Amino acid sequence: MDDNKEMHFSDTTVSYLQFVDDLATKIALRVHQIEKGQLEVSQAQAFRMFGRADVERWIRNGKLMPCRISPGKKRYKLTDLQQLASVTQNYTL
Repeated sequence: MDDNKEMHFSDTTVSYLQFVDDLATKIALRVHQIEKGQLEVSQAQAFRMFGRADVERWIRNGKLMPCRISPGKKRYKLTDLQQLASVTQNYTL
C-alpha cells in the first residue's frame, strides 16, 4: 500500500502510517494489560460479554470476585472472566 495515502475521518485526516502506528500501539498496550491482569471491565460490560446468567452464577458460586468496588459499581478482571468462560461445564451432574 502506498505510504502517502491518507485516511479521512469525520473529525480528522491522518496518514495511513500514522493510523497503523497508533492502532498497533493501542493493541500492544491492550495485550500487555490483559497479560498482566490489569484490564478491568464493569459489571454491565461483563454481562454483555459473557452473559448475565453465567456471570451471576460465577459470583453466586464464589468463583468470581470483584477486583474493585466503588459506590454502586463493581469491576472484574477480564482475565478472570475469560478463564471462567473457557471452563467446559457439565450441567448433567
